Amino acid sequence: MELILINDSKLKVMLTPADMESYAITCDTIDYENTETRRAFWNILDEAKQKTGFDAASDRVFIQVYPSKNGGCELYVTKLLHNDNERNTAITVKSNNSVSKEVFCFNDMKSLLAVCRQLAVSGYIGESSAFSDAAVNGYYLTIAEQKNLYSFITEYGERRNSEFFGAYLSEHCVCICEGNAVGVLSKL
Repeated sequence: MELILINDSKLKVMLTPADMESYAITCDTIDYENTETRRAFWNILDEAKQKTGFDAASDRVFIQVYPSKNGGCELYVTKLLHNDNERNTAITVKSNNSVSKEVFCFNDMKSLLAVCRQLAVSGYIGESSAFSDAAVNGYYLTIAEQKNLYSFITEYGERRNSEFFGAYLSEHCVCICEGNAVGVLSKL
């Protein structure tokens, strides 16, 4: 297991296939409702605290799970701001492995909106999210992988490597519409 402290509120955890086996988790079956998964996450976070000082026990955390090509996975653990009225130890786990996603990049909002309108007209009803990237003044759209649906999108933007950009989006971009970006943005 490799631990990289990104900042005070974000930790990257890279698990090898052997680590995954020792914690009895797989990318396909990670579910925080499962007691074994919860136990594995808390063991990982306890080890992270000992090795890096990253203490997640007193904060709400958001965990994103990305499968690695080698059979392991990468976890991004982010401490969330919380209300004093909320229980502080809740964990939200978001895994991108249930449905393969495609990532497209656009130079302007106009192109992103045009693609969303066309996808909506084409009957697209899958999960989709839109992101803004201030560093390059661009926009990204993630959509569920469906064959023969994307041929027109490259007229407006570029297809990106979904494995790399999944992690990039979570670290460097601001989500402007999550879950149903095509449905919401197609109306603008």
